[in-house]
Amino acid sequence: MGAEIVPEFSKVLRVDAFNDTAKQLRLEAGELERAALARRFDLLSIDSLTADLTAERIKGGDLVRVRGRLTATIVLACVVTGEPVAQSIDEVVDERFGPPGEAETEVAFSFDEEDPPEPIIDNEIDLGEIVAQNLGVVIDPYPRAPEAKVPCQYQDDGEEPQETSKNPFESLAALKKTGD
Repeated sequence: MGAEIVPEFSKVLRVDAFNDTAKQLRLEAGELERAALARRFDLLSIDSLTADLTAERIKGGDLVRVRGRLTATIVLACVVTGEPVAQSIDEVVDERFGPPGEAETEVAFSFDEEDPPEPIIDNEIDLGEIVAQNLGVVIDPYPRAPEAKVPCQYQDDGEEPQETSKNPFESLAALKKTGD
């Protein structure tokens, strides 16, 4: 039997703990949680991570919708220089959850339809993991410091590129002539 994975930022909502009235929630990751998430996403640091969420029952109580806003300030390494690059994140969160059987029976998918709901496992929804996953999706995969220049042989200065090297066979031919 495999080891159980423990999320770095776990904030569990018991589905049976709230009725048909929407539940307002504010999540804020502590220092240790932010450090663990920074390791997970290969970031230099996460300086802040908060989410203001609303959880509510929909479709006669079978489905639960979690929506709101996630804000974060993260620091990544520049892909060119390795220097720290700050990124501010302000992202909408909108997820649906339903009984495990309902999520599995929705096989047909169209780009016009919403994704099927995620399954509710053991009557719980981990709101912290929802926030972490949404954060992971919006992290800039190629952060670049403002002054970072990518080294390249060709600089677009508006002029036609000059041939900077000889044909390799010309160089070999020149060597052969000197050896004769």
